[in-house]
Amino acid sequence: MTINTLTRKAPYKTKTVRKMSIETFLKRYRKGKPGVKYEYNNGIIEKTETMKFKEQYIFQNLQQLFLTTPACKEKGLLVQELEVWTSENQWRKPDISFISASQIESAAKGNEPIPEFVIEVISKNDKINEVKNKVDEYFKAGVKVLWHIFPALKKVEIYKSADKSETFSQDGICSAELVIDGFKITVADIFKK
Repeated sequence: MTINTLTRKAPYKTKTVRKMSIETFLKRYRKGKPGVKYEYNNGIIEKTETMKFKEQYIFQNLQQLFLTTPACKEKGLLVQELEVWTSENQWRKPDISFISASQIESAAKGNEPIPEFVIEVISKNDKINEVKNKVDEYFKAGVKVLWHIFPALKKVEIYKSADKSETFSQDGICSAELVIDGFKITVADIFKK
């Protein structure tokens, strides 16, 4: 039996990834462009979409719950696209984050606290490997609860550790009570328009 040793070049060019320093990244890409945000991952720029205007109802529903839950109001804020250092070489802008009152105070003194509750709204353009790698990254940094909200599927995937998640739909109850007392909402209420 003979083995065919004929080889040929791939019909496409492979792209060489050039790394960039964090200083250059912050100077050139920090502000992003309308509808686009850039994140930094060990020298690599990751381009993603910001939350779309048509998805703002999701933030509004979560913000309304947050502001009407007695234990929440005095404990901090829900904010969009907060700049977060998850490590010395990783800079992210989660779609929604909870920052506690003590973290706000710490940040005012020049510290860079890590939100313990983070929400990413997953669009059709998000790359699955980047999304899953960020799960590990967030939990290594100190996040305690991570929600992936899928508007196209009307589902929410909740992580309370990097290697275990639960997926909820319709009447499923999404909870961040590990971080914020009383903060829970049905999937249907997240997507209520």
